[in-house]
Amino acid sequence: MVSVKHYDECYFVDYDSYEDLNLYEVGCQNCIPNYSFGPIIRNNYVLHYILNGCGKLYVDEKEFPVSSGQAFVTQPHIPVYYKADASDPWNYIWIHFNGQKTIDFLNQAGITRNTPVFIPENSSSALHDCITEILHNHEQEYACIGNLYRMFQIMADSSSNKPQPVSYDNQMTYIHNCINYIKKKYAEPIHIQDIAEYCGLDRSYLSKLFKSATNYTPQEYLAQYRINQAKQLLKESSMSIQHIAYCVGYNDAFTFSKLFKRQTGFSPSDYRDFSHKKTPITEHTLHTVIGDKIE
Repeated sequence: MVSVKHYDECYFVDYDSYEDLNLYEVGCQNCIPNYSFGPIIRNNYVLHYILNGCGKLYVDEKEFPVSSGQAFVTQPHIPVYYKADASDPWNYIWIHFNGQKTIDFLNQAGITRNTPVFIPENSSSALHDCITEILHNHEQEYACIGNLYRMFQIMADSSSNKPQPVSYDNQMTYIHNCINYIKKKYAEPIHIQDIAEYCGLDRSYLSKLFKSATNYTPQEYLAQYRINQAKQLLKESSMSIQHIAYCVGYNDAFTFSKLFKRQTGFSPSDYRDFSHKKTPITEHTLHTVIGDKIE
């Protein structure tokens, strides 16, 4: 059960007109012994910087101790629970943020779903001063956003868990994870950001990695996989074009038919007719087919 919220300070700033980083809320809390919060699922990232005291974070049934001078980040759509120590409860500043570069900035600081705690290599006041400035100057939009960028730079420079170069085997693991996600979720309205978050990578890096390995961007692979699934349904079922469009992740038959013809050179109806009549589809009649390059 979520504990009763009692914030010493809480400011809803909603500085959300930036693409890379947006700031939504900032506040601070002095916790009583054994104060707990969660389990909770949020829509944005939340960083908690520990001013003093200690406590524990629980993510994916794993326990992470966190103490003064450290920070932990809760990620969107993931259940989390955290609790202050019984004898030395933590006090913290918390920051709600999001943006297109968020995953990239967190990765540079060594923060992932599996390693949600930031531990600095050396004791320094730089991060403390930067985060407290965001709190104290919460009414100054440009100063807050500037300090948010500076916060991530300080964390990247001082992290004891700096990211290591991704090995070839790990690259292939990311590629397979991406492909498996697409195969499981292709019927849903998924986006590249969803896939990147699932893989724990920055979306631009994921796109480069995926294209290097497959010659397709994740979006192209998703579109092609959907078309291949639609081909099978057109061949093997009597479902309507509208129903097939919905089954492979499109909300309307017009968009689906347009993309299908672009990929295959045939409308869905004509493709079904050819398939049922077993009419040979030659290179001449299907010169624009990408076909089954991706399975």
